[in-house]
Amino acid sequence: MGDDGVGIYILEKLRGKDPPIHVELIDAGTGGLDILSFMEHVDKVIIIDALSSGGEIGKIHRFTYKDLPDPASMHFSLHELGLVDVLKIGEKVMSMPDDLLLIGVEIERANQLTVGLTPKVNEAVPKVVEMVLDELAIE
Repeated sequence: MGDDGVGIYILEKLRGKDPPIHVELIDAGTGGLDILSFMEHVDKVIIIDALSSGGEIGKIHRFTYKDLPDPASMHFSLHELGLVDVLKIGEKVMSMPDDLLLIGVEIERANQLTVGLTPKVNEAVPKVVEMVLDELAIE
């Protein structure tokens, strides 16, 4: 669905980088409360998603769990509940990972039946891949 699929593009690039054996790359689909099940009993979670805040297209945002934005100011995931809302619910119902990182790419178009990413969003893909690989090297 247009730029909204940026997370899938990044995931596929990461799969091609041969991640360490202890790393599991998961397509969590369109979010919702189901993503919380992937976070049980893990030490570190990195979530990559499309983000819409009205900012510069292709800009990469990085948030730790402690500095999550107000859900009203930025909308991660354009499906069901917003991602920040889901994480806040998770905080109430389960033990969240100590190390949780959100990486969002500011998108131009969402929910459009198009193939591929717009140019500025596509330019962000290799940068996010490098960010994630850097995070995985930190143990």
